[in-house]
Amino acid sequence: MTDFFQESDFQKENENEKEKEKEKEKDNIFIEEEEEKLSNKEKQKETKNSSNDQKPIIEHSKRKTSFFSNIFQNLKTILTPLSENVKSTFLTEFEDSFGLDHPTFYQGTYKEAFRFAKESSKFFVVYLHSSDHTSTSDFCLRVLTDENIIAFVNENFIFWGESIKHPSGFLLTNKFFVTTYPFMAVVSTNTRTRSQVVKIFEGQINADQLMTGLISALEENASAISEQRIQENERSSIRQIREQQDREYQESIERDQERQRIEFEQEQQQRIERMEREEKIKRKKEKKERQMLELEEKIQNLKPEPDPKTEEGVIRLRVILPDGDKISRCFKKDWEMKTIFDWVDINSNKSLKPNKYYLVKNYPKTSFSDKNATFEDAKIENGDSLMAIKK
Repeated sequence: MTDFFQESDFQKENENEKEKEKEKEKDNIFIEEEEEKLSNKEKQKETKNSSNDQKPIIEHSKRKTSFFSNIFQNLKTILTPLSENVKSTFLTEFEDSFGLDHPTFYQGTYKEAFRFAKESSKFFVVYLHSSDHTSTSDFCLRVLTDENIIAFVNENFIFWGESIKHPSGFLLTNKFFVTTYPFMAVVSTNTRTRSQVVKIFEGQINADQLMTGLISALEENASAISEQRIQENERSSIRQIREQQDREYQESIERDQERQRIEFEQEQQQRIERMEREEKIKRKKEKKERQMLELEEKIQNLKPEPDPKTEEGVIRLRVILPDGDKISRCFKKDWEMKTIFDWVDINSNKSLKPNKYYLVKNYPKTSFSDKNATFEDAKIENGDSLMAIKK
């Protein structure tokens, strides 16, 4: 087969070819449009099949579909992402036949590869593989394995390939008007809704011809790709600024929330401490009031001091307080010791707290704390001195 290398210089020399290229460019619709149409057809067919679930089974011959019908029915695979951990069937078969030295194939669908190329601000190279064509093996072994081709394609393009025996590859043969193989197309991604073919390689070519064509594609469309990179950089800058603003805003919110949390906790702690102080003051006040009432009750209930001259069984006792003051009084021997404790509470000038002390006799050394015992039971005699000792 005669080698065919389609370049822009040949288009100028041949008006018919030029018109053909114009028609091809007009018809280079981004694959999404066709996929959407076929997807709608698939949905309509599924709806129709669902409505016929209850109908009698028709004859097998009426259910036959043509080869092309099966191709379009399975077109959903174009949209199905490849597993990140599994190579495509085409790539596996390619490497089994021609080895591992080749430009890096993008692992994904046509749509995903195009999107990735657009995001990377690079041209998109499509390779359609025909294993049955006589020129394919030589192209794969001599051109795609060339180290200069591999390095140049990997650096400047996003490379994607598929077998024409696969539904997605077959569909692209129609979209690119493929006439012979090997086939490669350089697609510009500097568009919003359509892919634009800027260079096509068809038929047997060598590594030098392919390199020349790829360089030409880059040089002729340098402004477009440069503009795309500028736009992408601007979008990236805007995105980074927005993300930075969002982070700063979020950090500001978090700081405000943290400040509010700390203020709330401080207020809560201050409220608790204030309540504790108030409760302590309240308890202290209530205790003081209770002690005052008890003291008043003791004053009212304290038995009058007996007169030793006119009454029998009267003893005079002296009590030494903790502050050194001495107080004395007469009691009757048959009175309970509670009487002297109440009398000390009344006359201790707050140097002693009720029930927080006991009385001690030096000789013989005796401690008294039983308020129900009488003076006679406690063997307290007239003229004894007792010391008030704090507990």
